[in-house]
Amino acid sequence: MRRLAQAAAVVTRLRLDELMSAWVGGRDSPMQIGLLCVFDAEPFRRADGLVDLAGVRAALALRASRVPGLHRRVVWTRPGEGRPFWAEDPAFAPPDLVEVTTLPPGTDLPSWAASRAATPLPPDRPLWRADVVGGLPGDRVAVLLVVSHVLADGAGGIALLGSLLDQDPAAAAPVVPPAPAAPLPSHRQLLRERLHEIADAARRRGRRGRRDRRGAGGPRAGVHGLTEIRAALAEFAGPEPVTSLPRQVGPGRRLGVVHVPLPELLRTGHALGVTVNDLVLAAVAAGLREYLTARDEGVPGPVLRASVPATTGHADRQVGRMLVVGLPVGEPDTARRLAVIHHATTQGKARLRAADADVTDLRLPVPVARPLLCWARRFGSRRLTLSVTDVTGPSAPLWLAGARLRAAAPIAPLSAGVPLTVAALSYAGEVVLTINASDSLTDLDLLTEATARGVAALRELAGVAAERPPAHAW
Repeated sequence: MRRLAQAAAVVTRLRLDELMSAWVGGRDSPMQIGLLCVFDAEPFRRADGLVDLAGVRAALALRASRVPGLHRRVVWTRPGEGRPFWAEDPAFAPPDLVEVTTLPPGTDLPSWAASRAATPLPPDRPLWRADVVGGLPGDRVAVLLVVSHVLADGAGGIALLGSLLDQDPAAAAPVVPPAPAAPLPSHRQLLRERLHEIADAARRRGRRGRRDRRGAGGPRAGVHGLTEIRAALAEFAGPEPVTSLPRQVGPGRRLGVVHVPLPELLRTGHALGVTVNDLVLAAVAAGLREYLTARDEGVPGPVLRASVPATTGHADRQVGRMLVVGLPVGEPDTARRLAVIHHATTQGKARLRAADADVTDLRLPVPVARPLLCWARRFGSRRLTLSVTDVTGPSAPLWLAGARLRAAAPIAPLSAGVPLTVAALSYAGEVVLTINASDSLTDLDLLTEATARGVAALRELAGVAAERPPAHAW
């Protein structure tokens, strides 16, 4: 970071991992993650028996003011000004980012939330939005939190949720006095800052070159990132099998939800010697097999590719690594299907550990990096059927002004040409697995129920007794 000569602002340029999410999103497939939260409504019950939705909105807005990451917006720069940068939003007003709506009778809450999460966020405001949703059956109120992937990935979004909510039911949200934001730098100031950055980069290259000539230098800058891109693309050799799953992604969404007690899933994984992520992939493979069979599609041996994000090991970056796992939907045996998946994930993780790099290690000018990464994304998307992600959430309950968070359902974004995203999130002893699909996909209920049966088959394979998951008024 460098302080500008004539402005109080500090320019923090977007990293490549943040820019990637802005580059690869589309009009109907913005890179935005959603989290559908269902709370007890009783603490917000009014004297007339109705839920005080405005009170929920005020409680959220008050807590948003204490989370620094929610104050920031991206300033999208002009030519010559350098990369876009983060800045405190001079017009930041949390109530403007929290909306209130009442769910129409008969509307499916998860699918409404998935469609709403795909509504693009304004680029000139802080990159998040919350919706307080009333009209739910039972003693419940919902909050949909939507965050741009530029701001946070899945794990980062859960960290934001932890900062936004309370750790204790009696906790009072601290009143944070608003601090005036510094004015945004002018075009002239940004040009001057860019010249300083170019000069600094030239000096660093000179020092690095001198070290290389003395034999103390490492590999050329950027070679690790290019190597990781080539390795990832090599896993997409050959076309993806053709199925009836739609490839066109429109603005509408449908969301299937599966609830599984976390202790049950952990015991199953321990008994079978696999990870929770392996179990999720195997359940999805079983669900897809049953779904395609029910649609009279022969599945004698196809393997459908799934992308699986993998952590980079760098706390200051978003996930920049990806496993490509072949899901053996043509395999009828549950044990063999799981074994194939476990072998693939084990080998893939070993490769990533050996590489010790990700695509964000790419060191190329933005005009070169952007088309390269966008092409790689399009190339991979044509050879994928779905993406699957698994995020560990809080193990203890969270609260909002005394209202307990009962359940949290993740909503992973769809990419253009990839018809399905599956996300699993653990929270307070439960795993919620969601299947997000374009609304052009028919029979999503069948796929959801088949995936739940896939979880049950794995539990039976391990000899783990079923626990009844709690009921939720979704």
